[in-house]
Amino acid sequence: MLRRQTPTISEVDLERHLLRASVSSLHAERLCCDRCKRTPLVGEVVYRMPKHRTVCALCLPYRKDRPIASVPVRHGEEIRAQRITPPVPRDAS
Repeated sequence: MLRRQTPTISEVDLERHLLRASVSSLHAERLCCDRCKRTPLVGEVVYRMPKHRTVCALCLPYRKDRPIASVPVRHGEEIRAQRITPPVPRDAS
């Protein structure tokens, strides 16, 4: 039986592929305004609207509906550093 040989990839092509994959990952995590497509700055407040929309502070006056919540924009490393911990069980007594 003949085995297929997988094509080898050069080091330069591998580096390029990994760089594109990491940039795409960062772009996917990026928060942006659904109206103007602007990326809010760290510390700026964005507003959650009905139907899972996100609007920056500059676009909020153009919306007729009221925001559900306001969320401060955090640094990407701060978001990744957070861990979800299970709730501590309370004593039954």
